[in-house]
Amino acid sequence: MSDRRRWRAIRTVMHRDLLEFVRDQRTLFVTLLMPMAMYPVLALASTLGLRTALSDLEARQAPRPLAVALSGPDATAFAKRIETAARGEDGKPDNWPSGLSVKVCDPIAAQMLIDEGEMHAWLHLPAGTVAALDGRETVPLEARTSAVQPVDARRQEHIVAVVQAVARDARRRRIAAEGLPASVFEPVSLTFAGGPKAGGGASMDGVLPTAAGGVLVLLALLTATGAFYPAIDAIAGEKERGTIETLLIAPASTGDIVAGKFLAIWAVAIVTLLVNALSIAATAAVLVRFIPAGFNLGVDAPRAATAAGITLVAFLGLAAVAAAVCLAVTSGSRSGKEAQNTLTPVILLVSGLSASALLPGTGGTPFAVVPFAGQVALARDALAGVAGGTLAAHLTISLAASAVVTWLLLRAAATAIADEELLFRGPDSVGSPFARPAPRRRPTAMQGFAVALIAFASLWYAQGLAVEDLVLAVPSQQAALILPLVAVRLWQRVDRRETFGLRLPAGSRWPLAAGGGLLVGAGLFVVVAAATLALRGTHLSAAARELAQRILDLLLSRPWWLGWLLIAVVPAICEELFFRGWLLAAAAGDAPERRRAVAVVFLQAAVFAAFHLLPERMPQTFALGVALGWMTLATGSLLPAILAHLAHNSVPLVLARYAAEGHGKRLVAGDASNLSGWLVVAAAAATLVGLCLLAACRRPTAPSAPDAVGRH
Repeated sequence: MSDRRRWRAIRTVMHRDLLEFVRDQRTLFVTLLMPMAMYPVLALASTLGLRTALSDLEARQAPRPLAVALSGPDATAFAKRIETAARGEDGKPDNWPSGLSVKVCDPIAAQMLIDEGEMHAWLHLPAGTVAALDGRETVPLEARTSAVQPVDARRQEHIVAVVQAVARDARRRRIAAEGLPASVFEPVSLTFAGGPKAGGGASMDGVLPTAAGGVLVLLALLTATGAFYPAIDAIAGEKERGTIETLLIAPASTGDIVAGKFLAIWAVAIVTLLVNALSIAATAAVLVRFIPAGFNLGVDAPRAATAAGITLVAFLGLAAVAAAVCLAVTSGSRSGKEAQNTLTPVILLVSGLSASALLPGTGGTPFAVVPFAGQVALARDALAGVAGGTLAAHLTISLAASAVVTWLLLRAAATAIADEELLFRGPDSVGSPFARPAPRRRPTAMQGFAVALIAFASLWYAQGLAVEDLVLAVPSQQAALILPLVAVRLWQRVDRRETFGLRLPAGSRWPLAAGGGLLVGAGLFVVVAAATLALRGTHLSAAARELAQRILDLLLSRPWWLGWLLIAVVPAICEELFFRGWLLAAAAGDAPERRRAVAVVFLQAAVFAAFHLLPERMPQTFALGVALGWMTLATGSLLPAILAHLAHNSVPLVLARYAAEGHGKRLVAGDASNLSGWLVVAAAAATLVGLCLLAACRRPTAPSAPDAVGRH
């Protein structure tokens, strides 16, 4: 089919789906118009709360009257010193009370006065106190307050200010007694060029980006919600209307159909984004009027305009990912109700990823590739005034990552639409929840997706409940990953050999494939670590440093074989069974065509990287996942991937064990800043040799069958 005919088919599908969406007025209202009323309500409530909080803060910080009782032989003389200090040449010091009264009395009367609340503090001045002030000693004073009516913190500050004023007066007297000039008392005088800074009120500079983070998370969630309803109608609606068969026999490939539906969903998501952005801008303009006078937002107009532009561009990528996610997830739904239930966890996932961008230490180059979280972090950094060059680089990375993720998801949606078993399953396919399905060679795409969700939730809870000791933490986390897989595999009765590739690769040439896997895994760690270092520098988050320190402590305090077993061997086996076994088999199916094979390799690598949680590790794990997925599909065996994963995890352990402690922590975290150039070159050569060995061990590929439907 020519490019012009393909584009015409895509445009026809897009136009058709947009008309269906616009006809549903209730969905149109919920998606586009409701935010215009929601933002003002939220903003008004937040602003009134802010005004109340600021008023309470100002009230707590306002000066208060202070009454002090003095007793003892030097009480009268000390009272005169307080009066002199209050009239000092330098004016009243900070935290000076709004009114000050001093009463000289005997100790019994002073105790009664503070207990009755007439006085706030009591100072006892024994004989010689004032003389000691004029001498060279340090005079100890004790301010007594009532145990019956304790004095508040603000009045305690006033008491300190009064005593410090007396001490300042005493220092001046001592300097004068020594015959020294007053400049001795003030060796440095500091002023600011251009006079005092304008806008002396409270400032939110540095606080506003964090405060605005909640609005950015809400904007991300509502943008994704804009794709929610059109995606439900895209496939499930076609089934309910009985038009899916007509669409699939039209002169258009499944890829073109998916592309047209994606563009329609993306268009609605973009309109939702723009409506929400305009609502936020209008609400912010009104919101400024409710800010108390003298309150400085700390963000000027040029920075706000730049942040708004970067946010809109970044969120175009977010809208694309959201549209592709919703379309891919609902591709196998047979009704609108099922599609809605299927998309509910997606909205929760979007919320979690977006909110993770507000955690301390998030941001930077690795975080920019994470869908939803990267866009929110980028918008927050733009509002915080991060350098323009850094923002441009992160924006480029974010858009590129969004394009890759979108392409992978659209390929998954096209695969689902072309799967007759998944597409045309009807009510008869739903039996008793306790009825086991018939045996099958490989898991379905839906089974692979379901197990991935269960394992991710299980791993998340295991991470939160894990103990600090890695000897117990690593097995528990790997068990959280593999146990759901074992349970579902037993229930679904899929073939172990076909699903997990439990066979030797390339017959008698399997040693070549095994050696190639070892070389690729070992070399890839050094090569990718060096490339990551060149892109993001040596900065590591607190979480990455903590994990690296724990691994290094394990290596240095326990037998070497135990650390190697926990960090290299166990993850290599368990994670390969899960990702390159179950997940890859479910996504690829039997004898996948080239485009589908490429898509599933990148898709499982993205899931593999996401499961490692730390943004710093994601580029490393994504590159490793791509290599492991390719070699598994190429050889038809899981053995090369297990050996490559084992070698990859072993390299930093070996290097860190013999490196200095500081370098060891960075090596374990994937930082190659202290590796020599020749080692990087040798690692690149080893990777290339390993790839050549694996390519020589490729299994013969059977001719791939054409897509079941929609291929022309």
